[in-house]
Formats: sequence, C-alpha cells, structure tokens
Amino acid sequence: MATSDSYDQKLDELSEVVHSKPDRTLTLIEELSSAKDELTSDQHSRLLVLQSVQHLYGGKFAEAITKLKQAESLNPPKTLRNSIYLYQASAYLGQHEYQQALDVMSTNLSRIEEIEDTEIKISSYLRLVNLYLDLQAYSEMSRYAELALMLSHGNSAKNECYSLLYLAVAELKTQNLEMAESRFKNSRDFCQLNNLPVIVAMSKKGLGDVAIKQGNYALAEKYLLQALEEYRPFKFQIEIDSTHSLLSETYLGLLQTEKAQEYAGLVMKLPDEPINLSYKKRATKVLAELASERGEHAQAYQYLSQHQNITNTLLDDTKAKANAYQMAKFENGEKSREINLLNHERELYTAREQMRALKRNNDRMGLLIVGGGFVLLAMFAIAITGQKRKYKKLAQNDPLTGILNRGTAQNMAENRYIKDTFKSLEFSVIMFDVDHFKRVNDNFGHATGDWVLKHVCETILKNCRSSDIFTRFGGEEFVLFLPGTDAETAQKIAEQHRLAIAAMDTKYSGRDFTLSGSFGVTSSSSADLSLDPLLHRADIAMNYSKGNGQNRVTLYTPEIGLSRSPAFIVKPDESPSEFVERTQVEG
Repeated sequence: MATSDSYDQKLDELSEVVHSKPDRTLTLIEELSSAKDELTSDQHSRLLVLQSVQHLYGGKFAEAITKLKQAESLNPPKTLRNSIYLYQASAYLGQHEYQQALDVMSTNLSRIEEIEDTEIKISSYLRLVNLYLDLQAYSEMSRYAELALMLSHGNSAKNECYSLLYLAVAELKTQNLEMAESRFKNSRDFCQLNNLPVIVAMSKKGLGDVAIKQGNYALAEKYLLQALEEYRPFKFQIEIDSTHSLLSETYLGLLQTEKAQEYAGLVMKLPDEPINLSYKKRATKVLAELASERGEHAQAYQYLSQHQNITNTLLDDTKAKANAYQMAKFENGEKSREINLLNHERELYTAREQMRALKRNNDRMGLLIVGGGFVLLAMFAIAITGQKRKYKKLAQNDPLTGILNRGTAQNMAENRYIKDTFKSLEFSVIMFDVDHFKRVNDNFGHATGDWVLKHVCETILKNCRSSDIFTRFGGEEFVLFLPGTDAETAQKIAEQHRLAIAAMDTKYSGRDFTLSGSFGVTSSSSADLSLDPLLHRADIAMNYSKGNGQNRVTLYTPEIGLSRSPAFIVKPDESPSEFVERTQVEG
C-alpha cells in the first residue's frame, strides 16, 4: 500500500509532465485515479485540477469545468483554490463564456496579491496573461507578463521562459514585427538552453508567423516545419492545426500550390468548432486563391463566401470579448465611483454641520456666504455649460474639415443601420479617396493640401441629402453612410460626387491643378450584422477604382475580389443590372 508521501511525489511529477509529456501524464492519472480512495482531500483536489489541465489541452472545456468544480467543493487550501479559479477562467474562455471568465478573474485578482509564495504568484500571473491573450487585451497581457518575468528572473527558468514567450506574442499581436522577432528569438534560445521543448516549438512557430507577415516565405517554411516536427511527439493538436494553417499560407506565397492545397485541406477537415475558426479562416482564403488561379471561379467564390462567414463569426466573437472586457472594467469603475460618492457625501455632511454652527453664531454672515455661494455656483454652471458645448464639438468633429469625425459618424451610422435593418430597408456605403493627394502636398505644400481637404468636404456637403452621414475616415479618405438607399441610387450619388470633385476650381488655392476622386460603393445584404462588412467591401471597391485608372466609381461585387479585369469597373450611368449582365459576358 502506497504512502501519502508517495502520492505527493506522483502528484508533483504529474504537475511537471502535464504540460509536456502526454503519455506519462495519462499513466500517472490512471495510477492516481485508481487509488483515489486512499488520497487525502487536498491530494484528491490536486488530482482533479491536474485532470482539468489535461482536458484543457484537449479542448474539452466542459469536462475541465466539471473537474474544477469538484476540486473546489473539497475545500482546498488557498493556493490551490487560486489555481482552480484561474483554470476555470481558461475553460470559460474556451467556451466563449467571456463574462463568466472575467467575473472569475476579477474575483481572484485580490487573492493573487495576497499570496506570499513567489512561485505561485508567478504562475498565477502567467495564467492571467494567457487569459488576457484569449480576450485580446494585449496591454494587460504585456503588463502581467512583465511582472511574471521580473519575479521569475533567476528564480524559475520555466516561468521565465513562458514570460519571454508571452511578451513576444503580445508584440506580434500588436504588429510590432521587429520587436516580436527579437523576443521570439530570445524565448527560443533561453528555452532551448533550459530544455523546454514545447515552448521552443511555440517560439519557432511565432518566428514563422513573423516571417509570413514580413513576406519572407522561405524563412517561414524553415521555422514552421521545425515547429511542426517538435509538436508531434507531444500530440499538441491545437498547435499542430495552427501550424498547418500557417504552412498553407507559406506555400501559397512560395507558389508551391500542391503543398498549399495539402495543408489547407488538413485544416478544412477539422470540426467546425470555435477553436478551429481562425485556422479555417486562413485556409479558406488560401483555397480561394488557389481555385481562382486554376480558373475555377465558382469554387473560388464558394471558398470566399466561407471565408467571409468565418470572418463575420470571428468579428462577432471579438465584439463579444470586447463588450465583456469593457463591461468588467465599467463595473469595477462603478464600484470605485460609488465609494468616491459616499466619501464625497460624508464630506458634504460634515461641511453642512459646520455651516449650521456658523449660522447660529452669525446669521447675517451665513446669509452672505450662502448668497455668494449661489452666485459662484451660477457662474460655475455657466462656465461649465460653455466648456461642455466646446468640448462636445471638439469631440465630435474633425478639427481640419469641420465634418463629423470617424468615431462619432460610425456610431450614428451603426444606430441608423440597426433601425433600417428592422424596417427591411437597404443601407449603402460610399468610400472615396482624393487621387494623387500626396503629389499635391509634395508639389504645393501642406497648406494647399489642407485647402483641398476642406473644399472637397464643402463640395460633397452641398450635394448631400439631410439623411446622409459624411465623415473623414483618415488622411484623404472619406465615407458617406446612406440610410434607406439601394445600390443603384448609391451608385448615382457617388457619380454625382465624383463629377463635383472633378469640376472644382483650384485657382482659389493659389495653385492651378486638377482634382479627382476614386469611389467604392456597396449596399447591405441579409448576411451583414453590422457596418464592418460594408466598410470592408466599400474599401475593396475603392481600391479597385484606384488601381484601375482612378477618377471612377466601382460597385462592389464578389467577383472583384477574384479578378482585376477592367470588366468589373462600373461605367458612368450604368445600372447594377446592366453591370451584372456585362460582367457575365466580359468576365
């Protein structure tokens, strides 16, 4: 019969191998489970927690939550309870139950700060880092990774290794590619030196991802194949699937179409579960481009539709994460506000008592003070009202052109889009760019460039309807949101604006030059759940106009994503039905 100490030794070994040796993990879990009647309550809790970790690696989030709740019911010690809550948050994130995950994290933050054991505190910070990564809260992720790195430096090679990896991932997610590459190399070298092969493989996959984004596909292939080979002994399926999707994109970039097809096909065989969506998004894009290159436009369109559906799903998921995260921050802020309000009310009560005592001693002086206070309050209220109006205008309008800024206009348009959707009304978006604007700045100076932007806005506003929402989207790029407007009407409106810009007299700027604009037009469909897909399509159509001669209007169709032929440009005064008929003949 085994002793309690021998079970502790096995549990210690299990906590070490659960992250890196799946076969040994399974053996130890079977041995300990068969002897669970001989385990103490704390040992049984540890076993349940480690079983939940095994389920998390396998993507079995519901089973992980069940094990963790069983462990919690055994009244484990404070340090183990801390781990239970952090793993619960990971499992809730895996199930896309973001509010529950954040509730658990918020409850547990104060517990982490109370922990005196440095090793446990570091592990807690690292699990928080992983949770913030899943929530796409990259600034919080970096903050806790830096804390973990500071505490683990020189004390725990494994935790230092994880900290270095997470800092590299945060840089990659925020598109700081040079810093990401440097940090991934640091984590790879340090973890290799300390014999942590799984994190070495993750670092190499990260380097491969950076290389793809830098357009260095040969280097990406090298890193990703190494990572794939190093993942396989651990049967780390999530990372293997992720690497397959990156390899499909790599081989597309290397023009090795058979390998691109092979790896994309492996990804498409995965179940349609949330954890696989980001991999399938990349694979469907690769397959669409491969089909297009083979001339199989129907197949390409099908893959492109899948890609768009997955993109929309991931976008909704991102919004859900952001909403949950912001709600958690808001609730935390509300608690602080209530505390401050109570303190303020206490101060006011004290002040009132003092005023009453003063009034009893000198009524007339009290009346003068009260009267003076009312005057000051009135003056203060007038000043505040004026400042509020001033700041509201500054907050809502673009300072150069005076039209609505992007945030204000997009919020107004989103609200109107929701109303139009409920009424089954169409909604259109026009995006346009002032052609050769950089040339105007370079040749005539930024003052002339500012003149162009202001007068283009004045010209567009003269032709806008009262319901149109006009905004500067950035630089020389502008957007018109057209509530209750179909594609044909939006196309005509865009053409009117194009002609108005082309007719502008620039001599009043002190220079003589011509202006034009490239326009993209799209209208809502039943699949659009927000304005984001419309803006994306309008941007594609606008860029198509810019790439095909400029000074024209392009109506978005799915085909323009697969063809760069001029046949897919909408001609002036051409209706959508005529456009579709012509593109079927010419394309």
